Amino acid sequence: MSKERTGYVYSRDDKWVARVSYTDTTGIRRSIRRSFQSKSEANKGLKQLVKDLDEKGTRFVNNENQTFADLADYYEEHYLVPPVYIDNRKVAGLRNYKDLKRRLKVLRAHFGKRRLRQLTYGEIEQFKRKFLATPTQKGTARSLADTHRVLTLLRSMLKVAEREDWITRSPFGRGKPLVSMSDEKPRERVLSREEEQRLLACCVGRKAALKPLLICALDTGMRRGELISLKWENVDLQNRLIQIEAFNTKTMRERAVPMSNRLTNELQQLYEASNGSVDELVFNSRGWIHNQLKRACKLAGIDDFRLHDCRHTCATRLVQGGLPLTEVARILGHTTIAMTYRYANADSTTLFRAVAILDGYFAQAEPYVEMRSTMIN
Repeated sequence: MSKERTGYVYSRDDKWVARVSYTDTTGIRRSIRRSFQSKSEANKGLKQLVKDLDEKGTRFVNNENQTFADLADYYEEHYLVPPVYIDNRKVAGLRNYKDLKRRLKVLRAHFGKRRLRQLTYGEIEQFKRKFLATPTQKGTARSLADTHRVLTLLRSMLKVAEREDWITRSPFGRGKPLVSMSDEKPRERVLSREEEQRLLACCVGRKAALKPLLICALDTGMRRGELISLKWENVDLQNRLIQIEAFNTKTMRERAVPMSNRLTNELQQLYEASNGSVDELVFNSRGWIHNQLKRACKLAGIDDFRLHDCRHTCATRLVQGGLPLTEVARILGHTTIAMTYRYANADSTTLFRAVAILDGYFAQAEPYVEMRSTMIN
């Protein structure tokens, strides 16, 4: 039977100290001390110290003074690292580690030297309100989605702290959910046919390279990262297919998307103007997409439009054209139908079609009601 751990308290420099000794894994005798203002507090602290050592171990006790800054350093060093790929599959790291590092700066600036074990649910809730009320660098109102992304990072960090015995339990689990994706307002911008015609007509001169990229985005629903990393070796002009490698997709799943007639013509012209290398990028677009699209939209008189809205537009057109959601999901590269529902927006045309169906239903029901009324009378 192991010897019961007791420890003792003593007075030093007008303070009371609780001390407990233990033997570490290497056989060396060590001690843990905690200072208190009074003898009664020291006795209570001693009992808690002995309890923590017996139930949670020396690692938990030694991490008592860890701050959020310590956690931030640890998390950045071990988790926010570039991705490592083997056979086109990510086996370590994060592809969005740069974005996460920017969010980490926000958390580090706010919580800084705050001791992790003193961090409360209320403090995190207060941070959420403060950050949500803080304008973005562009001076615009901060979205709930942006706030949730920062809180999601904080939640992940505190889960790591919990696994590493820095804290007993994450503050996120001590109240109602602080991150609720259902509360976010999904973006529902869909480009109309008339807007598309105006936008493409403005893609001339220095903005001419924007036209094939927009057509590809509108007709395939490819993500921005998939577009800018597309190479000619992945384009089959003969069979009118684009093969998107798992390496370049958000879900790390390979898929093939068909090409429309106009997209095939645009890519054929691009290929003929290229040097013929299959390793060359189809769209040499890094760095200029945002500015050129912004200028083209301004010339075309189109407000509040982003490149990713082409993906919304493509999904909406496919659904309105009668393509089953399961097939739309496959083209877009979604792993769940729920994500496809988000992109399949109901615009004014859809709403009027729905009303027409209801009008037709009631129009068919009216003769039956009149006939039954006549029979009763």
